Amino acid sequence: MTHVQVSLRIPGTAPMPELIRLIQDVEAAGFDGAGILDSQLLCRDTFVTMALASAQTSDLTLFPAVTNPLTRHASVLASAIQTVEEIAPGRIKVVVGTGYTSAHTIGRKPATLAEMRACIATLRALLAGETVTFGETSGSLAYASGRRIPVLMAASGPKATELAGEIADGVLLSVGFHPRIAAAVLSHLAAGARRGGRRLEDLEVIWAVRVGIAKSTAEARRQARPTVVHQGLLSPRSHWLPYTGLTLPRFDIPPAVRAIYPDLSHARDWEQAIAATSFVPDDVIGELCDTFGLVGTAEHCAQRIVEMTSAGVTNLYVQAFQTFVGPEQEMRTFRDEVFPRLKAAGYR
Repeated sequence: MTHVQVSLRIPGTAPMPELIRLIQDVEAAGFDGAGILDSQLLCRDTFVTMALASAQTSDLTLFPAVTNPLTRHASVLASAIQTVEEIAPGRIKVVVGTGYTSAHTIGRKPATLAEMRACIATLRALLAGETVTFGETSGSLAYASGRRIPVLMAASGPKATELAGEIADGVLLSVGFHPRIAAAVLSHLAAGARRGGRRLEDLEVIWAVRVGIAKSTAEARRQARPTVVHQGLLSPRSHWLPYTGLTLPRFDIPPAVRAIYPDLSHARDWEQAIAATSFVPDDVIGELCDTFGLVGTAEHCAQRIVEMTSAGVTNLYVQAFQTFVGPEQEMRTFRDEVFPRLKAAGYR
């Protein structure tokens, strides 16, 4: 049986007691991991959530998805992740990204690739117990355990993907969910790994994929509109579209899209965000759904997961569309419909 690892995105937008119960339910549902969103104005503190969840689960892997070098200095990140790891040795990893919502909700730009490189190098060294130079000062993490804590990098574009292959222990890829995209992305990741004196096989490769499962394909695609319009028209993920053969018409982005808080893909009012994407026809939405996400019925989504394993995609980070509504429905659907189908097909 081929094991397909599946972790679930947990936005900390619910009260803390509800979050911990949800994470316990995620473990009971058969997920391998839970990624805790780190965005300080939208979510409860990531590392507090991870600590409580670590103490009240037994097998679930936990990780911030994703943290960043802008709102958390590398030394602060090292301290936080090492502290949590003491509660759940061997079940903790960290994913570092550019700080998308963390940055723009406080009027800052996301981290540059140079800042990412510096942060990840410092973080890995501190967690390994090494001494690091901070300007004219040197210091080390006094309580580094010596146990390996994987440091992964989040990546969407080709340059970031190569950097992750070069410097990190692995990568969380937000690039789409299509065999030809996977092949192109893995070639960039392998190039970066070679530059760092490593092989692709040395890296943990996680594929982030937005998930919307409904009784009908039409309703799933309607719910997906803000997410796939953002991915296809407004983000670095659009770089990978040509590999699929999909050519989008030229769209003028209406002001209503830019006005969504905090942004289209994290909208607090999802129906408002859906309405703001009405400028994109249904047929284009359907093509974007099939390129970027797991969108449709449970049977369709399970079959797509099986098909993507032949492209080397066996470690998934599934993300419900909404940030301000918890992923309870997606958790139950995977537990009751997707996981049984995967198991029946020999993939779980």
